[in-house]
Amino acid sequence: MRIVVAGGGLAGVSVCQELRAQKYQGDIVLLDQEATQPYDRPPLSKQLLQGLIEPEDIRLPNSARLAELGVHHRRGVVVSKLGADSVVLGGGNELRFDGLVIATGSAPRRLPGQPDLGGVHTLRTLDDAMALRQDLQSAKHVVVVGGGFIGLEVAASAVAKGIEVTVVERGEMPLSGAIGPVAGGWLTNLHRSHGVRFICSTGVEKFFAENNRVHEIKLDGGERLRTDVVVIGVGAEPVTGWLTGSSVRVADGVVCDEGLRAGPRIYAAGDVARWEHPLLGPIRAEHWSTAVDHAQTVAANLSSELVGGPSMVRSANEIPYFWTDQYNVKLQVVGSVAGHDRVHVVDDGRRRAILYGRGESLVAALALNQPAFVARHRKAIAAGLSWGDAVRNA
Repeated sequence: MRIVVAGGGLAGVSVCQELRAQKYQGDIVLLDQEATQPYDRPPLSKQLLQGLIEPEDIRLPNSARLAELGVHHRRGVVVSKLGADSVVLGGGNELRFDGLVIATGSAPRRLPGQPDLGGVHTLRTLDDAMALRQDLQSAKHVVVVGGGFIGLEVAASAVAKGIEVTVVERGEMPLSGAIGPVAGGWLTNLHRSHGVRFICSTGVEKFFAENNRVHEIKLDGGERLRTDVVVIGVGAEPVTGWLTGSSVRVADGVVCDEGLRAGPRIYAAGDVARWEHPLLGPIRAEHWSTAVDHAQTVAANLSSELVGGPSMVRSANEIPYFWTDQYNVKLQVVGSVAGHDRVHVVDDGRRRAILYGRGESLVAALALNQPAFVARHRKAIAAGLSWGDAVRNA
């Protein structure tokens, strides 16, 4: 009996550990595209980028014990195709499985026509972060293209190093699509108070280079920005290309049921999974906590199915949780903001928080430096608290 786990990030490593915790005795093969020991990603855009910690400080807890758990950790391996009961690796070799866990995560989007120039960075891997950190050592000005969470975290880290930062955002306001204009405005004003310049409703038309290194960009409206470093932070896409032509259904991620099952003996976990949440409907959550929660569900359900039991003994019903640290502010979000049709804002000088509703249901909550508020509303969403009651108790 062999389970293949495709993806060596937090979700994949956690699945391997959880399988052993749940007494699965068969072979486990972890296929990891990266050559390094598994590591935690949230610090890449924050403490690691600022030089406050080093790569050895972000290794995933107990990831060094994979061998002790009997996990065959194969590093530097690319999965190129999925067959009926095997995966095809980059070199053409096939690896048979009895059960498969898809945990290939997501990859940064590139701009159309984005050149491969020195000083132009995306940020997803440890190597990405270390290369960007090196460039920031001598940078005086950084342009961040994309005002999402990663882009703004990079902006805050660059400001902490005394670097002048300009954020170029395609939308009217950073993060308005992700968390709404009110919360997006809160973060935008926070960054402006630290000297960050925002240029919105535009994109990058052209890059200019000297000695194969970026030194200037031209915006759609014609404005030119001199810069030492450009960071592209325009979102990420689930890594699913290797599933083309297979039986697995893909639509902005691997489509799963509420037990994270994508097909017979095939499950997905982490960023790549789009699953039917029993309370929130179809969602895909690129969150640290989601990867850990998914591991428990996948391990339980796949183990059961492999021995002839039910394919769903546990549903992925945890309420998603996300946080971002920028300057002295911790923004926390629980639930799913996508598709909300009503908001209730609390901004009384003491608290800044937002409730999001869909129909008559509370579906998400957000707060700045209010962990108790967030924890309380995570429980409220799980309990099915109505929108009216949520607003009255806010």
